[in-house]
Amino acid sequence: MLELPFVQMVRQSDVFTVIILSFLLLMSVGSWGIIIVKFFSYRKNRRANARFYRDFEQVKHFTDLRSLCKSSKDSALKRLTEEVLMEASKFSSYVSYDSIQHRASLLEDTIQRSIEALRLSEDKYLSFLAVSSSLAPFFGLLGTVWGIMISFYEIGRHGSADLSVVAPGIAMALITTVAGLVVAIPSSAGYNVFASRNNQNEVAYYNFGSRVLSLFKRGDLHALEEIAGEEP
Repeated sequence: MLELPFVQMVRQSDVFTVIILSFLLLMSVGSWGIIIVKFFSYRKNRRANARFYRDFEQVKHFTDLRSLCKSSKDSALKRLTEEVLMEASKFSSYVSYDSIQHRASLLEDTIQRSIEALRLSEDKYLSFLAVSSSLAPFFGLLGTVWGIMISFYEIGRHGSADLSVVAPGIAMALITTVAGLVVAIPSSAGYNVFASRNNQNEVAYYNFGSRVLSLFKRGDLHALEEIAGEEP
């Protein structure tokens, strides 16, 4: 059975090099698993948010948000809206000029907390990608130095710098270098892409939260106008 050169080099490597390659393999599997899961999760969330926002644009009154949430599928914007509705349900039905700003301030705090929770959820596991992209090259460098040390040791032991003497150590050095880069490149790319998307999502959530808050304020102002109109 024909073996690939990479497999042959791994089979001929010493224990220390195999340990380094094992760590890099675990990092690679974990990183690719996170990248794949995040990719499909982001795509699903983006579509759900788009549908919810499209329906939200048709809403004219703050009280209509409850029925919108009931008829919509799960999304980050829906969870944000539900948090706001939960906080608003604790308010008194009495509206005054003194309470309107206080009520809006409480909802603003709720929006802030909800967005922070969404950001923490979206940032989950990104630290693993960051650690992998940072440590993988150093593991590769460690294997490189180890392989060179082995080469010099064999030169001294055999008293010759013949290619057959130094080749195994150089091969071990190169294979760990390549493995470190293979792990670091996709991990770094995945981290930067997802971190950038999270930043964009955070801005979008704040903009949406501002629109929900404006909807609530308009409702309170309308209630005050109705009260003022009823006064003799």
